Amino acid sequence: MELQEGIWENILQRLGDIEILKTARKVCRKWRQICKEPSMWRVINMRNNGNLTEIGYQLEKICRRAVDRSRGELIDINLQYFGNDKLVQYIAERSGKLKRLSIACCYFKVCESLVEAVQKLPLLELSLTHTAITIEGIEALGHSCPRLKSFEFNKSLFMGSVDDSDNKDERNDEALATAKNLPTLHHLHLIGNSMTNNGLQAILDSCPHLVSLDLRLCKYVSLNKVLSSRISGKIKDVKLPHESLEGLEFSFEACWDEDLSDSMSDD
Repeated sequence: MELQEGIWENILQRLGDIEILKTARKVCRKWRQICKEPSMWRVINMRNNGNLTEIGYQLEKICRRAVDRSRGELIDINLQYFGNDKLVQYIAERSGKLKRLSIACCYFKVCESLVEAVQKLPLLELSLTHTAITIEGIEALGHSCPRLKSFEFNKSLFMGSVDDSDNKDERNDEALATAKNLPTLHHLHLIGNSMTNNGLQAILDSCPHLVSLDLRLCKYVSLNKVLSSRISGKIKDVKLPHESLEGLEFSFEACWDEDLSDSMSDD
């Protein structure tokens, strides 16, 4: 008995997008036909779990092919362990309906393109893990996505934070930019951020709609009674600096100095 189209799509999607484009579409005419449908590519998940036997160039070609097949219907895309400015620009130019862009482990390869990308994607929610964004990028995100509800900017010390700087104000640059430009946030993840209590205070003052806040590995945040009371009184889901990283998909190369909180003053 012939299976319905939706069932075939469900079966193929379980294979993963990379496998579909490399192998599954070649199995038979029926599968090749289904793989051309834009509905198959409204969500693109390019997960390769750090296996770089596929060089970045090949993965980029596969990703571009998937974006083309979506014919502008793409709403959610996830890139892991590969990507660059040109690829992000390519996605933004062809995906006006994109609602979520998730990039992991691209470090400094997509910084410049993110500023241009968010200007073309007013519906965007942005998730960055071990992937940098500039202050200008955060400002562009706030300007172009005035109703932004979710922003994740999680990083490791490998990314070159200002943790060793003598200027504490520099540690708060990202937090202050977030507070100033993203006041409509409901969900904010800043794992491994270098901000101090001043940066956290600014976020709490400027983002009154926060429902969830992840501060794990924010080693310069030293919660006092006032901050603890404010957080517990207004935010339902909070992850504090010392809480376990269990359950996170990616590892975080961060070194926590157990004596640091004792030596830090409440800003």
